[in-house]
Formats: sequence, C-alpha cells, structure tokens
Amino acid sequence: MNTPSIEDYIKAIYKAGSRGEISSRDIAARVGVSAPAVSKMLRRLVKLKLVRIHPATGIHLTPFGSRTALQTIRKHRLIELFLVRELGYHWDEVHAEAERLEHHISPLFEERIAEKLGHPDFDPHGDPIPTAEGRMPDIEEIPLHTAEANSTLIITRLNDDPALLRYAAKLELLPGAAIEFHGRQPFGGPFNIVVNGEAVALAPEAAEQIFGRVK
Repeated sequence: MNTPSIEDYIKAIYKAGSRGEISSRDIAARVGVSAPAVSKMLRRLVKLKLVRIHPATGIHLTPFGSRTALQTIRKHRLIELFLVRELGYHWDEVHAEAERLEHHISPLFEERIAEKLGHPDFDPHGDPIPTAEGRMPDIEEIPLHTAEANSTLIITRLNDDPALLRYAAKLELLPGAAIEFHGRQPFGGPFNIVVNGEAVALAPEAAEQIFGRVK
C-alpha cells in the first residue's frame, strides 16, 4: 500500500528524471529530507518494485513506479484546477493545498473532479494533466532564457513557485499569452520582452522558470 511519503518520493523521482540523470541529492532537495533518509527510502522503494537502481545509470522508476507517479501528479493537478475554478483560489495559492489533498482523495472522487472540470488537459499553471490511464502528453517547449532573440513565443507553463506566479500575473505572463522575445540586456541584465504591446524587463530567474513554444 502506498503512503503519502512514498507517493511524494515517487513523484519527486519522476520530476527529477524529466530533467536528466537522477541523484539522491536531487530527491532530497525536492522532498525536503536528508540524504540518509533518501537512501533508506530508496531501499524500501526497490523492495516495492517502484524503483530500480543501476550501478552505471543510477536511479530509475519501474513502469509500475512511473504509473504511480503519474497517478499522483494527475490528482495534484486536477485539484489545483478545481480549487481555482470552483473555489476561487488564486493560482499562487493552490500548490500547497494540492500537496496535502492529493494523498487523500479516492479514484472515484478524482474522476468526479475530472468530470466536473470537463476532463481538462492542463492545470492553472499550464502543466499537462496525465490521463487516467497514466500517460503524460508531450509538450514542445523551451525555457524563455534559451529562446533566440527576436522570436515570438506562446507561454505554455510556469513553475508553481508562488512568488514567481504573483510576479508573472502582474506582467500578464499567463499560459496562452503571446510574447515577443528580444534577448538579454548586456552584462547579465534582464530579458527584453513585449507582452500585450507593453515592453517588459523580465528577471533572469523568472525567465528560467517560464516556458513557451516558438510560434
């Protein structure tokens, strides 16, 4: 039986793996625990056949582990959207609430939320919602700071850091918004973009956490 702690670890491993090779340090940072705690949990996850550890390539989710991670991510993102659409939460308030609730809703409740929302494809931050069968849609996107100068992009998603979301909302950098990207100011300065006809100096830290697709 999966516990909230196990689900948190599996979700963290899935998200870390989407960015390349996974290390215990990555997992510890995402879950907020010590390295020894990660090592202890990894041994448990191996016994549960959720994770395998290869001497050469490191930590990997098994197919069963991947499905478990995607099921948890699906619940999380559905809850986030439900809180925004139905309960009036702001998009910067929902991540922590969903972290608590995702471990405690039944499959039936999850499906009722999906039906109520019209079986949505994306959460409030633009993150894709895995299907009920455990498939994650492929999204072509790049972080804004890697875009070529003088290109046009459509914002696809933002990391769910509350401070980032409040900052982006003020600039109207929302999923679906079209922006003109004009490159970075000299000496490590901000990025020059145009949103809704307004010139904006976008902080570099934000440009690394906002994603878009080239139009």
